[in-house]
Amino acid sequence: MPNKKFAAAEGESWAANFATRTGHLFDGFCELARLNLATCRSIFTGTQQHFEGMLSAHTPEQFVRNQVEMLPWVASQAAGYTRACMDIASETAAKLR
Repeated sequence: MPNKKFAAAEGESWAANFATRTGHLFDGFCELARLNLATCRSIFTGTQQHFEGMLSAHTPEQFVRNQVEMLPWVASQAAGYTRACMDIASETAAKLR
């Protein structure tokens, strides 16, 4: 009998552990989805402003300048997205340990 009680208790802890870990993974995926939506919204807004600037260019030099001015913004968007993804991944991994 003691073995059956131990096995039942062990099964309950496994189920609780599984549910907790699944919840942590789901939370991580939700955070990643929110990050993706926020990044898309930011990129669409920035792209719209960029195209408005391109349309207002009167000379080829202004057109090229508008293109070059966009590069730092794109780099900061990419760096911010990568940093946020790594933060989400590390927080989720820490919760799973």
